[in-house]
Amino acid sequence: MDERKTIPYQGLYELMRNIVTVVLAIVCLLTFVANNIQVQGVSMEPTLAHGDEMIVHSIFYTPERGDIIVFSKQNFRDGAAIVKRVIALEGDVVDIDPIAGVVYVNGMALYEPYTVEPTYFMGDISYPFTVPPGQIFVIGDNRNNSGDSRSSGHGTVDEREIIGRVVAVVLPLDRAGLFLRR
Repeated sequence: MDERKTIPYQGLYELMRNIVTVVLAIVCLLTFVANNIQVQGVSMEPTLAHGDEMIVHSIFYTPERGDIIVFSKQNFRDGAAIVKRVIALEGDVVDIDPIAGVVYVNGMALYEPYTVEPTYFMGDISYPFTVPPGQIFVIGDNRNNSGDSRSSGHGTVDEREIIGRVVAVVLPLDRAGLFLRR
């Protein structure tokens, strides 16, 4: 006769322990490694829509051209989270041809299949524009309906103001997906 005793509800205990472990891991991940942020406005359409919930990676992040980032500027929107695309890094030279609707970085036209239409809006800064040290140049994907680095009121983004890089849209489910680096 087998003398091993079975503990009642052993399977239920293990299931609950696993669920609690997964929930704690997700809470730690979202608290210390990534943030959950909601898109406000239409400046990133069609890539991101108003109300999209995103996961943002923030640990040891270094901006790269093409990244979609979240940052906060005290002089803009009272420090609320802002979402834009990184176009140029410190030392890069940005130029815009408003007739052709083309953005140039370091003399090379950007390939931008994610934009709504060509870039006709230049803002009020002078071109060609050299991105200052420690700064990045950002523009919304909805190029002609975006307040961004093309405006002296918004300006370039100090790298210390960056919250992180958008990794994925999680809600709504029909728009969910990852943003992988190219």
